[in-house]
Amino acid sequence: MAEMLKLFYYASQSIGAILLAALAGAMIVRYKLIKAESLEMLSRLAFYLTLPCLLFVKVSASVHADQIGELWIFPATCVVYIGTGLIVGKLMVKLFRPKPEMAAAVITTVTFSNAGYIPIPLLTAVVYIFPIFASTRNQAANDVISLISMFLLGFSPLLWTIGFPLISGVKAREFKLKNLVPPPVIAIVCGLIVGLIPPLKHQIVDSGGILNGAYRAAAILAEATIPCALLILGGRLSNGPPRAAVNKKTIFAVILAKLIVFPILAIFYVGFLLKMHLIPASLLFVLILVVEAGSPPANNLVVMASLANRKIEDGLVSILFWCYLASIPTLTIFITLTVYLFKLFYS
Repeated sequence: MAEMLKLFYYASQSIGAILLAALAGAMIVRYKLIKAESLEMLSRLAFYLTLPCLLFVKVSASVHADQIGELWIFPATCVVYIGTGLIVGKLMVKLFRPKPEMAAAVITTVTFSNAGYIPIPLLTAVVYIFPIFASTRNQAANDVISLISMFLLGFSPLLWTIGFPLISGVKAREFKLKNLVPPPVIAIVCGLIVGLIPPLKHQIVDSGGILNGAYRAAAILAEATIPCALLILGGRLSNGPPRAAVNKKTIFAVILAKLIVFPILAIFYVGFLLKMHLIPASLLFVLILVVEAGSPPANNLVVMASLANRKIEDGLVSILFWCYLASIPTLTIFITLTVYLFKLFYS
């Protein structure tokens, strides 16, 4: 019990650091230091510039050819999670019977997590706060972004090919290529190419390389990603949920499925992967897979609704608001439980 309480304290510190940073975003919007509309500009800046720079810099520097045998599990797990999410989401619709127009919102919010903007800063905080990572903190912080990038490589195309049709009714053949291969995915692919070709990596990543100046410039821009993401998150939640946009039963269904049932399933799934030796005995691997399962719904779902189905936009915003609040205790608990169980597994 003492060990669990100690782990819970460290997990609370990690979540608390993220919460306080997001709170700054809420305050600058609430006190009108910036207009709420400015968040959209900041979001575009992060999506098109700073996040791709972050992913490229970390992937190209961290990935090596001998890791390919381990990295495949992340995009594969993304497919497993999304397939499971569709099943669980449809089950929630049948059990809780939301308004017909909100059925797609329930299914997509259960299926699609915030796969980048929550796991990256959260797990970076975890590796710097938990003593278990004390001897490998800098390397672990780099690995967090590299491994999550592999998850995003599968996540982003599936979000637009499956999530967008569910919300909007638009058929997949009507998508534009830029939606299926967004800038973060392009950055990950470019980072993989550089990381897996040693002569190219030497010229770009190493300090004496001809193109190292461009790499350093990207690294400077990359530093803005996590602050931008947390300010955006806090700013979007600053005004609370739209009133009467969706009933409490629907919100409860999503919280139960996405933040409780899903991470429980993920713990059993990761245990299976460990037993079958499909992933290495790495606490970081385990934490990433569990946090990806238990993160609150993706912000891009609201963007999709605003583009193609405005009648459910307020309902989605309300679901996301309560899910993000509920994820503070649930992520703390599941990070604590994951570390504790993992240590038992190998003790």
